[in-house]
Amino acid sequence: MPSASANAPSTIDADPIPDAERRAITARIAFISERDGNPEIYVIHPSGEERRLTSTPAGEYLASASPDGTALLVVAAEEHPETKAHFEQILLLPLDGTPATPLGPRGSRIRNPHWSPDGQWLVFESDANNFSDIYRVNRDGKGLRPLTKNDEGNFDPALSADGKNIAFVSSRDGDPEIYRMRADGTAQTRLTAFHREDRTPRWSPDGTQIAFVSDREGRDRIFVMSATGTQLRPLTAACATSTSKPTTPGGAPQPPAEAAPSTTSAPSGEAAPPAPSAAPAASPPASSASSVSSAAPAGDAAAPQLAGEIEPLWSPDGKRIAYLTQIPGVKPRIWLADLATGACTPLTSSTHGAETPAWSPDGRYLAFASTRTGDPELYLMRADGTGQTRLTRAKGPDWLPRWVPAARPAPR
Repeated sequence: MPSASANAPSTIDADPIPDAERRAITARIAFISERDGNPEIYVIHPSGEERRLTSTPAGEYLASASPDGTALLVVAAEEHPETKAHFEQILLLPLDGTPATPLGPRGSRIRNPHWSPDGQWLVFESDANNFSDIYRVNRDGKGLRPLTKNDEGNFDPALSADGKNIAFVSSRDGDPEIYRMRADGTAQTRLTAFHREDRTPRWSPDGTQIAFVSDREGRDRIFVMSATGTQLRPLTAACATSTSKPTTPGGAPQPPAEAAPSTTSAPSGEAAPPAPSAAPAASPPASSASSVSSAAPAGDAAAPQLAGEIEPLWSPDGKRIAYLTQIPGVKPRIWLADLATGACTPLTSSTHGAETPAWSPDGRYLAFASTRTGDPELYLMRADGTGQTRLTRAKGPDWLPRWVPAARPAPR
């Protein structure tokens, strides 16, 4: 039975989010904790009230919460005790404490389960047929069917907000490229065409744009295009001409951003299939002792033109994209790009480091993991980067936050 405990938040920030403000937040945050040595699922309210949801020999890896706020999608990973064969299985984990139920096939690799907007079905990536393909299954476990079938592999499905289209990655033409198909698997159309790796497609809330990561310039960079593959542009190109001067919560000025990309082709060569972005292959942020460069002064704002950009995350209103920057020897940082103004604002310091940001359902807050106190712990901040408040205090990694909306009553 899940256990409950009070977990009084603490903070390193000089101006944390007040208790009353945190108590007023209706959504909760699910996350992975390894405080007992095994990855398990917990849920915490921003006020600090915490509850453990799983306690099994398998490692449980969080995917996402159902739109109605009543259940989580979890990938359970375990090894056969004798053969040591590795198995993974999607579980539907109710938040009311009732037992989890399996969904879809058992395989050696399952990734990226995503709910339909109505919460009645989901799509996911599995190698159940010996190569990675995209599947669809109903919430009750019925109606399982493959949506793709290519030996070269299909990865990272992402559903549009209306549930009518799926963006995904496929290596069927040699390189990992972004494709689009209808929710029933028909009308599969290639959207990108470049001889490097394009991955991590993410729909805008209105379904008109797709953000994705590409290494076509020799480093990871986030691009945005229309839902039909036109109007391709780098997310951060406009930072160079932005007249605003956003600052970090600690006051470090925004650094100059990169110029528009060159039209010169990137080096040729086939890229490897994209790395999965969720579930068992994921890992907690590196500890602070090993990931910070001694050359990076406190509050240093590393120039975006030198950084890799990953994990694009649309705000619920579609006006902003949160993302991570990565520079060798420097801790990753969360940045915020304003699509209307082009301003790029660092929300966290390169001294502290931060990973796996997640928007609250109302777009007012971001939850994230940080190693600023040693072990990865969960933090909460406002969408402008202020009020960075520590939520968990357990010994052992707490990471990969996923917001759980307030439960909606079942229709009568």
